[in-house]
Amino acid sequence: MVICHKKDYSYINYYSPLTLVEENDNEDEHDRTTAIVDTGAMSSATRPDAPTKATGRPSTKVFKAALGQTQQATKEVTMSIPLRGDANLAHELPSITNNLASVKKMADEDYTTVFTPNEVLVYDNKTTTIKADTTATLRGYRCKSTGLWRIPLQEVVTNENLQTLLIQCPTKDQAIHNVYELPSTEQTVKYLHAAAGFPTKQVWLDAINRGTYASWPGLTAKSVRKHFPTESDETIQGHSKGIRQGIRSTQLPSATPNTPKTDQHNPPVQEPQTDETERDSIMIQIHSIQDIRAQAVYTDQTGRFPIQSSRGNNYIMFCYDTQSNGILMEPMKSRKEGDMIKAYRSIMKRLKAAGINPNLQILDNEASAKYKEEIKKQVGEYQLVPPNQHRRNISERALQTGKSHIISGVSGLPSNFPMQLWCLLLPQMEMTLNMLRASNTTPKISAYEHLNGTHDYNKHPLAPLGCEVQVYEPPQQRKSWAPRTVKGFYVGTSKEHYRAYTVWTEQTMSTRVSETVFFKHRYLTNASVTPQDWIIKAATNLSKALQQRGTVDGTQTAELSRLVEIFQQQSTNQQENKQQQPTAEAATAPRVQQNQTATQPRVPHLTTPIPTPMDAQPPRVAATHPTPIPGTTSNYISQDEDEEGPPSQPPHRHNTRSRTNLLLLQAIEISNTQPTTTQSAQRKFPLQLLCEMANAVLDAETGELMEYRHLMKKPQYKQIWGHAYGNEVGRLAQGMPGRVKGTDTITFIPKHQIPQDRWKDITYTRVCCNLRPEKEDPYRVRITLGGDRINYPGDCGTPTADLITVKLLLNSVISTPNAKFMSIDIKDFYLNTPLPRKEYIRMKLDTFPADVIAHYNLNDLATDGYVYAECNRGIYGLPHAGILAQNLLEQRLEQQGYRQSKVTPGFWKHDTRPIAFSLVVDDFGVRYVGKEHALHLLSVIQQHYKCTADWDGCRYLGMTLEWDYKQHEVHLSMPDYVPEALQRFKHPTPHTPQHQPHPHVPIQYGAKEQLARQPDNTPLLDKEGAKFIQEVTGVFNYYARAVDSTMLPALSAIASEQSNPTETTMKKTLQFLDYAATHPKAILTYRRSDMKLALHSDASYLSERDARSRVGGHHFLSEETDDPPNNGAVLNISKIIKQVMSSSAEAETGALYINATTAIPIRQTLEEMGHPQGRTPIQTDNSTAGGYLNKTIQPKQSKQWDMRYHWLRDRECQGQFRIFWGPGKHNHADYWTKHHQALHHQFIRQKYLNIAKEMEQIKQLLELHKAVTNNTMITARVC
Repeated sequence: MVICHKKDYSYINYYSPLTLVEENDNEDEHDRTTAIVDTGAMSSATRPDAPTKATGRPSTKVFKAALGQTQQATKEVTMSIPLRGDANLAHELPSITNNLASVKKMADEDYTTVFTPNEVLVYDNKTTTIKADTTATLRGYRCKSTGLWRIPLQEVVTNENLQTLLIQCPTKDQAIHNVYELPSTEQTVKYLHAAAGFPTKQVWLDAINRGTYASWPGLTAKSVRKHFPTESDETIQGHSKGIRQGIRSTQLPSATPNTPKTDQHNPPVQEPQTDETERDSIMIQIHSIQDIRAQAVYTDQTGRFPIQSSRGNNYIMFCYDTQSNGILMEPMKSRKEGDMIKAYRSIMKRLKAAGINPNLQILDNEASAKYKEEIKKQVGEYQLVPPNQHRRNISERALQTGKSHIISGVSGLPSNFPMQLWCLLLPQMEMTLNMLRASNTTPKISAYEHLNGTHDYNKHPLAPLGCEVQVYEPPQQRKSWAPRTVKGFYVGTSKEHYRAYTVWTEQTMSTRVSETVFFKHRYLTNASVTPQDWIIKAATNLSKALQQRGTVDGTQTAELSRLVEIFQQQSTNQQENKQQQPTAEAATAPRVQQNQTATQPRVPHLTTPIPTPMDAQPPRVAATHPTPIPGTTSNYISQDEDEEGPPSQPPHRHNTRSRTNLLLLQAIEISNTQPTTTQSAQRKFPLQLLCEMANAVLDAETGELMEYRHLMKKPQYKQIWGHAYGNEVGRLAQGMPGRVKGTDTITFIPKHQIPQDRWKDITYTRVCCNLRPEKEDPYRVRITLGGDRINYPGDCGTPTADLITVKLLLNSVISTPNAKFMSIDIKDFYLNTPLPRKEYIRMKLDTFPADVIAHYNLNDLATDGYVYAECNRGIYGLPHAGILAQNLLEQRLEQQGYRQSKVTPGFWKHDTRPIAFSLVVDDFGVRYVGKEHALHLLSVIQQHYKCTADWDGCRYLGMTLEWDYKQHEVHLSMPDYVPEALQRFKHPTPHTPQHQPHPHVPIQYGAKEQLARQPDNTPLLDKEGAKFIQEVTGVFNYYARAVDSTMLPALSAIASEQSNPTETTMKKTLQFLDYAATHPKAILTYRRSDMKLALHSDASYLSERDARSRVGGHHFLSEETDDPPNNGAVLNISKIIKQVMSSSAEAETGALYINATTAIPIRQTLEEMGHPQGRTPIQTDNSTAGGYLNKTIQPKQSKQWDMRYHWLRDRECQGQFRIFWGPGKHNHADYWTKHHQALHHQFIRQKYLNIAKEMEQIKQLLELHKAVTNNTMITARVC
């Protein structure tokens, strides 16, 4: 082992260092046998006569000299030096004079080269530890592109060191890797001020003058005095205090001796006062000389923190050490003796590790016996302060100081920081707090240095707590095409690593240590430009321009002078208002905070969504004060225990005044598919109804749903929709000349031609208007009949594909080699079916346009203002129109070999061709392998119907499909569904993003029994409120089932209360709408798989009203493995069990039963699609339920289980299912069993929905909006 001391460096090596030989007398021999160690050479080069060994490989290197000459190397050789890899490899140059040894190659092979005035030393980093006693005189960096070293030739140079460079990073004005990259001294001071915990100016300057921040780059007392952020809200929010009373007394001041100046971080050392002095004056000393000599410590605990941390902590224990003047913090879960002892042991362990062995502890009068015993073990002696004399405990003052520092730090957190991580911030908060405090025994050093030694910023850099970061992921930890960074938040420096940071990442929901971190600091270092600033700037510039305009006409002089005065006054007023700062002398602040407008701290609400066009909508009800979102609380942090939060405000109520159109009920009335009474009661509407729920036109100005009679009353709509209505009448009747051809579906007749025995069957008509952009004619008008007046003796049920069948077909397309998807839409599907008997209808004459009345001579046929017609063919609204059209279509397709499944309604296949499709009314979703087969189906349909074909398959059943056949993916979305629904309900975008669709019940950890929820005793809603809730659940049900399954638990809970809704139900509904407005564009992605069905099952016990349990299910298509990987869900179940379960195991078994029975038809459909199924794996996280079904547990007294769930055992014995246990954290069905907190919802959306694709689409829409806006502005300028 060789130990060398050169100036400020010490090198410890366990092997002899490599040194070059000394010079000898023979200069040429010396040049031949030695090499110049060159830091500028990218590769080593040798002479032909150098003592090297040939490798047998030719060299491809071309060397370039300093003056630009180039020379080709001849061959590769190895040098006779004990270096590994490329460090020992060289290239032979014929004309070189001196051999060159490349330092770059040595560094690449993990060697460190040290140059001294007399020699050069090369050390192996794998066996060497290098330590520096002081900071370097000059610091450079290694260039990433060349691998060579550079030193700065000017004061500010961007650091491009490999450890601080991140690929695909934002611009420098938005983010940095460290403080060395900040462009100005002002931004550096702001950045370091945040990293230091937002201290006050004088306290920070005192600490800087003590030398505590000597290693912090660019931080001097001069720069802080000049650039200190005096308007720092964080400093004010944490360290502001009320005005002292009596400072402006009208009495003459008495002569009192001057007292030394004190501050909260560095109190003076004073002798103890007598009891009489303590009674007459405020006790301001923090410790006494006796306490320091006795090595005393003081402890105390805070009140409950407003938010429980992710680790379950709610309190903080403070410990004050009299020797170091240090304040130590330790989080606690509760104030129980077990948690207090655990926190106390941790503090004592840290003190003893710092060389401090206290022998006296002083604490409050309230302490348990076990806590006192632990103090005796750790310290030996303790003292309790007298009752009601808490100020005797110095830690009370330390607690106030610490809380002020914590509040400043929390106020400086970015708006999207998850506050559940507050306990992870305490180590750096404690560190920065003690760096501001001077040691009692050695006042020239800080309390932190007394406890932990000198802080080296270059070794352990600090950054602003909670700052949003991008963390670099090494190639071995990410996929080939995955992003190279992940999003996270900085929570502290890593003291166990060199130049490393501790960050919390959203992807893994955990902390990690990384040396390559990119900080997004702009919210701290760059002040945002507000609209008020733009007004000031514009007013100032305009006034200057008008003043410099020169001479003008006499008629314009007065006007321009008036303009100058207006803008100068506006600019002056705005600047004066902006510069006015609230002073502490204005008034004494009340002890209880009042409800007043103030700058809000940056205490986080989670992520802020990208603004949407809905942001511009006015609120439903004008409010004079901000209204909180139901189910949420404001992030208010009090500094004192006895301070109260802001007064509660009335909950936000939805405007339930009379609406002219009720969305859901109106859609049911005007739809061509009428649900049965049972379906309406259970909210299980046919898919046809859900796909055509917009059978009315939405007024973009008022948000009202307008039917035909409303449209004809508005001039801007009368001509367009009147013309469309005339076309519809012409299609049904004998046509309109020059416009449409007739189908002879109806024929206008006089009333007396109707048979008398059919008068009771005469029915009415409804005119349904709908805007369908995907149709050839977007202004769609359909005349429907009132089916409730027609008594048809036959069967009226029509088989149609459900949403699960459609999703299975989409998965089959991307999982079948060379398969593609297209859609076909039949026009006038119901209008071409002959009726077995004629039906008769009656229509009002005044609803017909004038041209239609004239063409069909309706005035002569009318009777008492009504026109009668006989119906000869199928028409919308007939109860048997669907089955008649379906039977005719089936007859025509079967002639060509296309047959509908006997098991799965709406699924069709060909006898021999590789083609299959789903049929929903008149919409075909086609999977085909080979375009010729799709053309065959299209030609068969075109023989009998008019239809349109979408070969890209971009739209189907209201869903937008984005196909990526190369990556074998399909993305499902409904981008306009939620914004239109919110506009119908007149629900504005919330000011605060809502990431929680339903209020959650906090989990009671350690509870020995689980109790049912308390009943809702709030007042019942009126009929209008109940209808509103029913509309919301009906409208969003299809969207949740189709795309965004995160809404299902909330919709299910609200729907279970809609029969007797209360005010609490209304609050839940409004919160759900806020959630929908925050996340309006969900994207569901399916990826290629083996088409093997897999599902996860879970249940929550007694989580709903009336002691009921909730079932969750996650059905997906995956690989045939023991633990199938996740894919996009084809079905998510979130259902409430009607029966009351006797135990959680029974609830889990019930969930397995529900999910398994649902999986049976899915298995059959997959087999019909050509994807055979084995034993479907079902994962449960309840070992009792799994053991009961796998017969590993012998059931006793389980007759109730046997009656309900014995079916599961039978199916498993038949080989249909494989039920296995898996840990709860890996169970994908857990999310749909209960209501979670907002942070978990955000994590789940990233897990089950394609958030990256969603953000990409939103970005494209914003760019398109920006381009349209710019074009409009350019056009306006041209005009």
